[in-house]
Amino acid sequence: MAEMNDTDPRNLLMQHREYQRRAEALQQQISMVSLSAQDCQRAITTIEELEKEKADAQTMVPIGSGSFVYAKLEMIDKVVVNVGAGISIEKSVAESKEILQRRKDELDKILEKMNTALAQLAHGMQAIEAQVTALQQGAQSSTQ
Repeated sequence: MAEMNDTDPRNLLMQHREYQRRAEALQQQISMVSLSAQDCQRAITTIEELEKEKADAQTMVPIGSGSFVYAKLEMIDKVVVNVGAGISIEKSVAESKEILQRRKDELDKILEKMNTALAQLAHGMQAIEAQVTALQQGAQSSTQ
C-alpha cells in the first residue's frame, strides 16, 4: 500500500475511493471462494453419509431448483471427482475425500490471505480517514 504523506484532500479522497473499490472487489472474490470451500465440505459430508448406506439403498438426488429424483445406489465404493481442467475421474471413496479435502484446504488458505488483504485495505482507509480528519481540524484551528 502506498504511504499516505499527501496533504491534498483530493488525492486522499482518490486513494480512499481506490481502496474502497479494491475492498469491494476482494469481498466479492472472498464470497465466491467461500462458496467453493462450502461446496467441497458438502461433497465430503455427502460422501461420508453415503458410505453408511448399503447397496440398493433408495435416495433422492438433487437435480436443481430445489427439485429431486428418486434413485437407487448401485455402487457406493466409487466416486467421480472433478480433478481440474474440466476432467473428472472415478476414484475410491477414500481418494475422493482426500482430493476434496486438499481442495478445501487450499481454498481455506486462499481465504485467509484474502481476508488479510481486506484487513490491510480497511486499515489503509482508516489511516486516510484519520489524516483527513487531522487536516480538517488543522484547517479549522488556523481559521479561528
